[in-house]
Formats: sequence, C-alpha cells, structure tokens
Amino acid sequence: MNILIDINHPAQVHYFRNLYFELEDKHKIVFSSKRVPIIEQLFEAYGIEYHSYGAKSHGIVQKAIKQVRYDLECIRLQKEHDIDLALGSSASNVHAAKFTKAISIATTDSDLAVLPLANKFVYPFADYMMTPDALAFQKHPKQICYPGYQELAYLYPKRFVPDPSVLGDCGLKEGDSFFILRFTAFKAHHDIGMYGLSKEQKWQLVRLLEPYGKVLITSEVADPEFTPYAAPIAPEKMHSLMYYAQLLACDSQTMTTEAAVLGTPAFRCNTFAGKLTVIEEVEKYYDLAYSYHPRHFHWMLKKMENILQRDDIKAEWAEKRAVMLSDKIDVTAFWAWLLENAPGSLQVTKMGKVDFDRFR
Repeated sequence: MNILIDINHPAQVHYFRNLYFELEDKHKIVFSSKRVPIIEQLFEAYGIEYHSYGAKSHGIVQKAIKQVRYDLECIRLQKEHDIDLALGSSASNVHAAKFTKAISIATTDSDLAVLPLANKFVYPFADYMMTPDALAFQKHPKQICYPGYQELAYLYPKRFVPDPSVLGDCGLKEGDSFFILRFTAFKAHHDIGMYGLSKEQKWQLVRLLEPYGKVLITSEVADPEFTPYAAPIAPEKMHSLMYYAQLLACDSQTMTTEAAVLGTPAFRCNTFAGKLTVIEEVEKYYDLAYSYHPRHFHWMLKKMENILQRDDIKAEWAEKRAVMLSDKIDVTAFWAWLLENAPGSLQVTKMGKVDFDRFR
C-alpha cells in the first residue's frame, strides 16, 4: 500500500513518526510538508525523507493564493507515487485525492467551531475525518473516532522513554526543580483573531517561578529579552525535558496536552480557553491541566502559586496520569491497523464496531 502523510505543524512529525517506522518495511510511506525550519530539523533528527512544497505563506490572502499551487503539486505527488491513502490535516491532501484514486483521511483534534475554514473548505471533501472520541458529540457524517489523543501516538508509555541526558544539556540533574515556559506565534489560519500571553504576563511568569527553580523558555517568537532563559536543547528532546519539569506554563495547545499526558502540571493562557473539547477533557475530567483566558491571567497565577506550594506534586500527577492512560489506547497501534486494513477498517471504525482493547 502507498501512503502519503502531509505535515502541517512540527507536532505532526511526532504524531506520525512511529507509524512510519512501524509500516515502512511493509508499505511505501511518503511524507510531504511546506518548508519550516523546525519541521526540517525533526525530519532530519529521525532520518525521514520528505517532499517539500516550498516556503510557507503568511497572511490569509497569500495562504489562499498558494493553496492552489500546493493542491496541484499534491495531485502530481499522489499520481507519481500511486497513493492509496492520504493522511493528515492538510487541505492539499484532501483536495488532491478528489483527482486521484487516494482515500483521504483528514485528522484533527480541534472542535469544528474553531476551524471555520477547514470546516468549509477541507472536511466536506474528505472521505473520512478522524478525531479523538472526546469529539464524538459532533456527529460529523464522515467522522471516525478513537479513545485517545494524537499526542499518545508518541507519548504512550510503550512509545516513550524519557532521556535523562537532557537535564545535563540544560545544566540540571535529576531532582532539580525547573519550569518550562512556551510562547507561540499565533500565525496559523485557525489563529486569526486569537492571542496568548502578553510580554508583561510572560515576565510575571518568570518572576513567579524563579524563586522555586530554573526557568527555561522555548518560543516561536524571537525576543532577545528572553534569550538568557532559552532552553539549549534540540527540538526532539523537548518531551524528555517536559517529563522531568515540575510545571509547564504556556499559550500553546499541543504542549499543554503533551505535558499533561506526561504527568507534568500544565497551565495554558490564551483565547482558546474553554473552546477545545479535547483539552477540556484533559483539564476537567482528568484534572491534569488548567486553562485561562488572558483576561483571567491573575487567576492562573493564583492557581500556580497553590500548586507550587504543594508537596510531591509530580507523584500526585502521576496518579492522575495513570487514570487517564487506563482509558486510552496506543494510538499508533490503532492507526497502523486502520491503514493496513483499509478501506474495510475505516468503515468498521465509522460504524463503531472496533474492539479498542486490542490496542491497549
């Protein structure tokens, strides 16, 4: 079987890398992506070759204009490699599949309400839309669901072993208290009109956390004021660093979920707070993370102070994580089965007739 996986975001390299290594000996797996430095670094780190669509556009008008070129290039790519399945969150994969033999599987873990462009221009053309079962309430006619999170494709215990050497890279040793701050750029199409932490709020976080331990910052926004706090590690080591951290504070969706499923308390502050069901489940059902609108930033500081003053918080979070993991599956194992047995497996999953216990 020939499978095309398109990457739109650095986290998606992680989503699908284990799937690639599981299937590469039996099937032809082709990756594609726009040219983004951190995505290129991750592909290189994992030794995965990919087809580049060239530089990424910024601004909604430029994105729309270039989308036509991306679609045409994707049609050529699908025909050249005789693609059977096109997987990923990109519009190009879905649009191109309409002109080839490929079955398109659009992936997302966001509510349709926060993806108006994709809901209008992508999902209507997809053969299937694959989401965590936290979003099953949407009852989209093309939706297939699984009991997990995309982040568990690479952070499920069978798939992830933390690397303690990352601590030495940051001048730390096991047992040292340290905290991670993550600042995002809000440049994706679904980020239009949304925002996260202000510069002053970022500094307030630094001032709150420094008395308790070392502060490490990773940011999509270049700001020389925060350079002294920059985490000096390769991007593929970030999950190990998060595993050992006492706490993550950020305005990122993905890293909030990543930290939570690793058993690290996660605090998120942006205008998506309360709008994303998957993270709401992580927060309100499993009590692994907390989200706040920027206007309620002072509420977040108060909650962080409470957490910082509690004893053995990591042990408490490990217990909550265990409860969450008991409900979830090895997502990579499910995806591998789904693709290898398509199209029958897609229909069986859509009808809700899969025994997910086989993937635990």
